[in-house]
Amino acid sequence: MNERRAYILDLVVRHYIRSAHPVPSSQIAEQVDVSSATVRNELSALEESGFLQQPHTSAGRVPTVEGYRYYARKFIPPKRLPEAQLRLLEAQLRGAHGDHLLQQIANVAAELSGYAVVVSLPADDELHAHEIHLSALSSSRVLAVVVLETGLIRQLVIDLTPTPSDDTLRDAESSLRQLTLPIGEVPRALYDIAKRTDAETARTFTALADAWPTLAPPRVFSQGLANLLAEPESNDPSFVRMVLERVEHPDTTPDTVGQEALVLVFEESLALVAARLELGTIRAGLRLFGPTRMRYPETLSAAQAVTEAVARRLSSGSELN
Repeated sequence: MNERRAYILDLVVRHYIRSAHPVPSSQIAEQVDVSSATVRNELSALEESGFLQQPHTSAGRVPTVEGYRYYARKFIPPKRLPEAQLRLLEAQLRGAHGDHLLQQIANVAAELSGYAVVVSLPADDELHAHEIHLSALSSSRVLAVVVLETGLIRQLVIDLTPTPSDDTLRDAESSLRQLTLPIGEVPRALYDIAKRTDAETARTFTALADAWPTLAPPRVFSQGLANLLAEPESNDPSFVRMVLERVEHPDTTPDTVGQEALVLVFEESLALVAARLELGTIRAGLRLFGPTRMRYPETLSAAQAVTEAVARRLSSGSELN
C-alpha cells in the first residue's frame, strides 16, 4: 500500500460513509492531482487487493470490510473529544448510581456516537452480594433487598407464612452482614447457616435460599437502537435482524477486549467498537454497534471518553453505589 493508494482508499471510504452510495472514479479524480486513468488504475489495484469492491460494472466502488479495517485503525488511539462534550459527559454521569449509572452510560455513549450502545455486566454468578436487608411486607411475604458490589440493588420477594417477627428478621440480617459471596454461592451458604441456628431463623434462611434463584439481575442496559434503524442499511432485513440479535443478546458477540482499551470487530454489514468499563472489582462491557459504514473517528472517541469518565469517577473516590 503506497501513499497515493492509501490516500485514494481514504477518500473512497470517507465519501461512502457520508453518502452511502458507490463512489465513482471521477469524484476521486477531482481531489487527486493525477490523471483519471491513473485513478482508475489505483482503484482497480485496491479492488484486486480486497480493499474495495464494485457492486455493478457501471457503478463506483464501495469499501470492503478490509477497506474499513485499514481506514479505521488509523483512529486508534482516538482523538480526545472537545472540552464542551467532555463537560456534558461528566455532568450526565454525575449523581447517577447503580442501575441508573449503567443506563446513563449507555444513554451518553449513544448520544455521543449516534449509534446503538449496550452496557453488559459479567455473568451473574461473578457478582458479589455485599448486603442483604430483610423486612416484612405482609403476614405471608418478606422483602429481601440485595446490594451487589457494583452498587446495584435487587429486590427479592419471599413467600413465608407466617412472617417472622421483626426481632427474627433483625437477627437474620445481622448474621448476613458477613456474607460477602458471589451470587451463585449464596444459597448453599444460607442452607449451611440454617443448620446452625434456631428454628425460626433457620426457616427464614431456608426460604431465602429457596427463593434466591429468582434473583436475576438484568445484565444489559441499552440505548440508541433507533439510531441504527435510521441508517440506510436498515432497509436490508438481514441487517435489522443482526442488529436486534446483537443488541438484545450482546453475549453472542465474542468478547475480544483483552489488554487493548478499544477493539474493532466486523460482522458482515455490522461494525462493533468494544471497550472495558472498570466498575470497582468487576469489568463490564461497553459495545457500540453501527453499520460498517460507521463514523469511526467519532465513535471511537466517544467510547474512549465514556470509559475514561467512569475511570476518573472511581479514581476521585466517587463510589458507584
